[in-house]
Amino acid sequence: ILVDTAGLRRRGKRFSKRDGVEILSAYKTEDALARADVVLLVVDSTMGPTEQDARMIKMAYDRHKPVIMVANKTDLARIERDKHKEWFRDRLNFEFHFVEDLPVIYTSAEKKEGIDQVLYAIIEMWKKLETKISTSKLNDFFYDVIRQAPAPVYGTTNVKFYYLTQTEQRPPSFIAFANHPDGVSPSYRRFLVKRIQKEWGLEGVPVRMFIMKSGGEKL
Repeated sequence: ILVDTAGLRRRGKRFSKRDGVEILSAYKTEDALARADVVLLVVDSTMGPTEQDARMIKMAYDRHKPVIMVANKTDLARIERDKHKEWFRDRLNFEFHFVEDLPVIYTSAEKKEGIDQVLYAIIEMWKKLETKISTSKLNDFFYDVIRQAPAPVYGTTNVKFYYLTQTEQRPPSFIAFANHPDGVSPSYRRFLVKRIQKEWGLEGVPVRMFIMKSGGEKL
């Protein structure tokens, strides 16, 4: 099911007009984003991504929704700039410095270019969202990974990990059981997430990592 939305204007412009239709369309957009499995963010490739687009990405990621960026009007961008894709990627890295591995598909609705690639990207993202990893494979991987970085510290005690398992949630989410969950910093969580993404080809997927209290024999 493909849901088209009106998008979002900057808050100042939206509410200064007191435009009821504009406010309703904003609520509808946010509701559609909350219910979506995959978010397609369409931007004008002649202008590049904007601060407002960054806000949309953050809204999606806060709700754990994967995003595919669709850079439209590439037929015009080719005329306006040499190496327009490199320019667009530079702008992307500047505006979305907090996002890694964001997939970008270049399209032209006018010329009907790149539409198939959008559909392929959606299918590929859906396959990633449906990824299931056995607990045994996860823990073989986990054992190697936690030996590659200094253990987190809780007070004066090293955090000991016991095992890692995948939940039934989508996108793929994982629980690592440890003796002191409060000692696992956000940076260490990001380290674990990035390693999982790289190991199982989940780049671009907002993988979640939970740390829970457990006792038992250390890995």
